Amino acid sequence: MRITITNDEFSSLQKILVQNDITLYDRMNEEFKKSALSRTQKKVKATTKANNVKRKKSQEAVTNAVNILRFEHKKITVYSVAKTAQISYNTAKKYEDFILAQAS
Repeated sequence: MRITITNDEFSSLQKILVQNDITLYDRMNEEFKKSALSRTQKKVKATTKANNVKRKKSQEAVTNAVNILRFEHKKITVYSVAKTAQISYNTAKKYEDFILAQAS
């Protein structure tokens, strides 16, 4: 399981663990160190690149879906674009402003 916490929350957890369970405290610090060491610049760059490629692919799918719906004289909504583009509704929702502008 993975959770995201702030530095303040992490410090508070450490204080509680030191007082109650030193083995769990040691384990948490060990996992924190592993996490920090695993975030190399190369991995960060690769993740950013992959996200940009995925975002571009989604934008193209939305644009193509809008064009298809327009050509077929169908109503252009976030839902119809998501169905036509075969992407999730939540992904299509990110492009809602663009989709609604095309519907006009």
